[in-house]
Amino acid sequence: MKKLFIFFTIVWMGTVVSSCKENTTKTTETNNDGLLMATLFVQQSSEYKALCYQVYNFAQTRLDQKIALYKGEKALAVIVDIDETVLDNSPFSARSIIKNTDYPKYWDEWCNKAEAKPIPGSLEFLKYAESQGVETFYISNRKIHLTPATLKNLQNYGFPFADSTHLFLRNKSSDKELRRNFVRQTHDILLFFGDNLGDFSNEFDDKGTALRQALTVKYQNDFGEEYMVLPNPTYGTWMNALKENIAKTADMDSVYKSKLIDF
Repeated sequence: MKKLFIFFTIVWMGTVVSSCKENTTKTTETNNDGLLMATLFVQQSSEYKALCYQVYNFAQTRLDQKIALYKGEKALAVIVDIDETVLDNSPFSARSIIKNTDYPKYWDEWCNKAEAKPIPGSLEFLKYAESQGVETFYISNRKIHLTPATLKNLQNYGFPFADSTHLFLRNKSSDKELRRNFVRQTHDILLFFGDNLGDFSNEFDDKGTALRQALTVKYQNDFGEEYMVLPNPTYGTWMNALKENIAKTADMDSVYKSKLIDF
């Protein structure tokens, strides 16, 4: 009887351990289900391209107006983010889906290929801005070790001002305000372009969803006036805001569903 008891105890413990391992895997493994449709939207939908063209077409009209009204003496500039603003990284998202991985896996490998294509309308707009005497500054939170690959990618497609004096990648802080202020010392910035609200002001950084929504309403008149927002359904700090105060081991599918507004 004692041997039988020990046998069933070992079996029970093995089942518990196995169950715990399954639960741990389930809550921490990469889930790219949502990324699939977002990436297909970027790569395959005409609507995504139309939205990008819409932003840059309108930006050209706004740029002309601002140049005509300018009375200052500084050099003129526009500031653009890079990823999902002027360069399309959807192949990296596709690799993440196929391999069931997440950033930073494969990110450096992708960047070093220097093959990200221009976002629709971006190259044409920045070349037009150059023809009007307006410089482009690229402010991105790509890590600084990716500087050579990033410059190569931009230069491969003929982006204007793709040089070390116009490119500011992330060194220590992801806050872009210091880099924007550095440009402001010598230039008046006419327009800002980005796919994330932190590309326009650090007020949006490290905020929850409710505060970001309130700030968006507060600055509503700036969108289309000087802030030009590109669509990006694949990633962004809006997703981090949804996860606020949520443990990393949580079932994120359930967390996201809890944020839905039903009728």
